Amino acid sequence: MARPRTFEPEAALNAAMMVFWEKGFSETSYDDLVSATNVSRKGLYTVFGDKEALFLAALKNYCRKMIPEMFGVLQHHDMTVPELIQMFQALTGRVADGELAKGCFMANTAADEIITKPEVKAAYDRFLKTMISEFDGAFRRAGIEEAEAHRLAIYYNGVIQSLQLMAHSRTDPDIVHGFMDTALNELRKYAP
Repeated sequence: MARPRTFEPEAALNAAMMVFWEKGFSETSYDDLVSATNVSRKGLYTVFGDKEALFLAALKNYCRKMIPEMFGVLQHHDMTVPELIQMFQALTGRVADGELAKGCFMANTAADEIITKPEVKAAYDRFLKTMISEFDGAFRRAGIEEAEAHRLAIYYNGVIQSLQLMAHSRTDPDIVHGFMDTALNELRKYAP
């Protein structure tokens, strides 16, 4: 008779996500994951599979949980350009203050050798498309014409990725603020 599972998979996945987010795929060992999750190697393998499968589950978990937390404001139906500017400024402040020192799990993944794995690359591409779509919709709801909203969505997705890499590398706050202030000049053109 099989023994019942003695750990909560969601809690283990959250702990594994934090390890991968902090260290990246390449620098994380399965022993690191066992230690962080307090789950045996066999237990992790049984529920999640090998390290790559657990990494993919962690990426999906990140998108499901963290993206709405960071960018949920993009869902507002009565979005305005000043609100979008305020969102970017708030994120910039969190980066400059070191609050987001881990950067973005997805941006960090793009700089890791694991990005060459087709399933990981596909997950990353889905993330980019989702973020561009979210920005596109927010810009259009803020009154920006469709083609211009799409152009801005692609641009600001790149800005966010750059900002997150600055967070991860702990870039000097003056540089972070200067970068975002220049980037926001494009959006300020549409403010009332």
